[in-house]
Amino acid sequence: MSHLNGLAGCALLSLLLLVGCNTDNKSANNLKPAALVNGQVIAADQIQSETAKLGQGTDGQGQAMANLALKNIVDQELLAQEAVKAKLNEKPEVQWKLDAARRQILAQSEIETMTRDVVAPAQAEIKAYYDGHPELFSQHKIYQLAYLVANTTPENIAKARELVQKGGTVQALAAAIQALGITVGGQRVVKGAEELPKDALDRFSAMKAGQSLTMDQGGKLNIIVLEGVQERPIAFEPATQTIGAYLINDKKRQQIDGQLSKIRTSARIEYRAPYAAPDAAKVK
Repeated sequence: MSHLNGLAGCALLSLLLLVGCNTDNKSANNLKPAALVNGQVIAADQIQSETAKLGQGTDGQGQAMANLALKNIVDQELLAQEAVKAKLNEKPEVQWKLDAARRQILAQSEIETMTRDVVAPAQAEIKAYYDGHPELFSQHKIYQLAYLVANTTPENIAKARELVQKGGTVQALAAAIQALGITVGGQRVVKGAEELPKDALDRFSAMKAGQSLTMDQGGKLNIIVLEGVQERPIAFEPATQTIGAYLINDKKRQQIDGQLSKIRTSARIEYRAPYAAPDAAKVK
């Protein structure tokens, strides 16, 4: 019964997730109906999709789950039709939400079409990637980091930097900075090499335990102390699935970027102030 209870519990949420209005009648004629609500088709495929999200369930529950899913969608359709009668679909905040849902669904469908012929990487490609990134695999490391954020001012930030350069434990460093009247917050984290940005990984790889790096951000001094490093190499075989998934996704990304660049070139895009095309150099 847990599957049925879960579906019933989601009913109200499902009703609130209004993602579209009436389907075009010509399109609806091509759908196998599970029900019609004032002539509007509820597609059987949608019911099957919603039911599949909940898992198989126990014997005999399948149709009961489908019926409950259908009830929720029928209720949703009734509310949607009432919203259209009340012309709520003409409200700006509803219009842009409908447009956003439409864009997302159609764009995702186009992405799937663009990338359906992308070939999975060969074993040689996977091995080449493994060998070319020892920092992620054969020489993989775990980094123990301490993050400190010092609420500095232009007047005391230089003194805080001097304390960082002197080194010492994280506790001693935090206490010394606080002695200057600067509040300090922080946390400790453990990160694998694959979880770090490449530029940060390159810097940490060259550092020794106890060393730190600093960054200014919004007038505050961010301090990252490398407290420890553990060697944790990853053999080729366990890494093949992860590398394969990354490489095929990267191929898909390149395919999408290439096609989108062509589409964008031929498109007519008009910006309205204060909006403008982003500066590519600033958003990288």
